[in-house]
Amino acid sequence: MPERVPGGGGRQGKKLSEVARHAALGQLIDEQEAEQEVSEVDAALAAFGLVAAVTLQPPDELYLWPENVPTWNLFQALSTQWLVGMGGATGLNYQSVNIVMDHRRVARRDRQRVFEEIQAMERATLQAWSEKKK
Repeated sequence: MPERVPGGGGRQGKKLSEVARHAALGQLIDEQEAEQEVSEVDAALAAFGLVAAVTLQPPDELYLWPENVPTWNLFQALSTQWLVGMGGATGLNYQSVNIVMDHRRVARRDRQRVFEEIQAMERATLQAWSEKKK
């Protein structure tokens, strides 16, 4: 996982990388989804007159800091802008990143930080996809 976002992004970039990694591995679910999964398992067992001997452990909680939500939403808006080669995705189309930042009206003073955070999420996503292939 990338350590820090260069240029002072620090912990925010690390948190965004962690969320991007979990998303790339399909490990993001909301609380309602988790509760629904547990109740579906309980209902399936009950249909056979069974009760779970072990309760399902909810996944570790992972929170996105409020100040990171706009960058996360921008990253999600770029989900169709991956460049793909023979071995799979190679990175984001950076021209599209700029277009989406323009469209989302990212302030000029914030663009460098947001771009670095997007790159941190991009690296984490590519690394997770690479590990998933193995």
